Amino acid sequence: MLTRISFRLAIALLVAGALIGGRQAHAATNSVFTAAVASINDAELYKHVEVLADDVYEGRSAGTRGGRSAGQYVIDQLKADGATPAGDNGGFAQTFNGNQRNILVSVAGDDPELAKDFIVIGAHYDHVGYGKPSNSYGPWAKIHNGADDNASGTSLLMEIVQAFAQSGLKTRRSILFAFWDGEENGLVGSKYWVNHPTVPLQNVKFSITMDMVGRLRDEKLQVLGTRSGYGTRRLFCDTIEEPMWLDFSWEIKADSDHWPFLERGIPIALIHTGMHYDYHRPSDDVEKVNSAGMREVGHYLLAALIKVANEDQLPKFRNAVRRENDGLRKKLEAPLPKASLANWPANSPRPRLGVTWREDEAEPGSVFLIRVVDGTPGETAGLRVGDRIIAIGDQSFADGNKLQSEINSQIDSGAPELKFQIERRGHMQTVVVNMPADPTPAAE
Repeated sequence: MLTRISFRLAIALLVAGALIGGRQAHAATNSVFTAAVASINDAELYKHVEVLADDVYEGRSAGTRGGRSAGQYVIDQLKADGATPAGDNGGFAQTFNGNQRNILVSVAGDDPELAKDFIVIGAHYDHVGYGKPSNSYGPWAKIHNGADDNASGTSLLMEIVQAFAQSGLKTRRSILFAFWDGEENGLVGSKYWVNHPTVPLQNVKFSITMDMVGRLRDEKLQVLGTRSGYGTRRLFCDTIEEPMWLDFSWEIKADSDHWPFLERGIPIALIHTGMHYDYHRPSDDVEKVNSAGMREVGHYLLAALIKVANEDQLPKFRNAVRRENDGLRKKLEAPLPKASLANWPANSPRPRLGVTWREDEAEPGSVFLIRVVDGTPGETAGLRVGDRIIAIGDQSFADGNKLQSEINSQIDSGAPELKFQIERRGHMQTVVVNMPADPTPAAE
């Protein structure tokens, strides 16, 4: 038997667990979180993208008249929502390079110990102006409105700020919301901030970046960078509304505002709905944005942000992320040859559960399946290659040996079923494996 944790139940669990945040109780209630989620809606998202991707802003190039006007639109919206400014001299802006500016707001945490720590969540609001050979695939000298890149991320970040400001939602750690300028000129704004931080950089425990979140297709959301911290992947699971699913890509490049944080040894996540033909072309216009998909991403990201901000302990940085890519991922996650119990060699021990796994040092306390033998209890119960086992019953485990020991112990004690907590494409599920009354003595 396989069951899914629904999004409504995930909301309830977040309110009961993440919002309460372990030891520290919060004033937040189910109604507060529900109101915050509901405030992120298609119409407002589309409106913000439509404004920011209008020709009047002339492609929002950093430091230009259009770029500064787009920044003022963001500031005006933040003021209207009652957001708390976190820029220089009590204002919203952190100015650099003369006339460029990051736009910053914050929400203070309410945990006496953890409130000094920050989660930085950001999106760049600039784009490439009229386009030129160094930053556009052409045609050049035409307004590049950048609806997906990155009016979409800017709009979604404004909606998340509004969700906090208007609902009264609180988290244990403080949150800094950053609208970066100059990303298209070489991550200038985010690099400036990490060199001139407005909060102590040593107190920044995690960074989340939204870049191009306006083209959700096939319900696939890319979540990059989770291998930058040990156990980070789990923090970004379990808060997804069906049918969206997560692709935990291993690719990590210096191509967005996550990179300056990664260089400083801060774990990161980059949220992205994928590349497309209109990237850095004049054709990246608002009509092609999937506003319903943006809403899905926003609901997911709000819940994930709360989860990260309320954890007792956040992941430690994992430097090996710099040497990894999806080529290595394919090698590590390559399945073993398909096998069937019906054709199992007569002279080989028959599998009891019917699964084989590998461990992943980036995600301690879990294993992922590389083979599920047809005709075995595991296959009958619905386990699949690629599933990640994270608990047996309600018990976590240190490594694959400990998991194997616990499985053998339960089978040998005559347990009629084994309950596994698994993660599949970002969704947490329970798989109940019914075991034969008289299993054969070997296990795989």
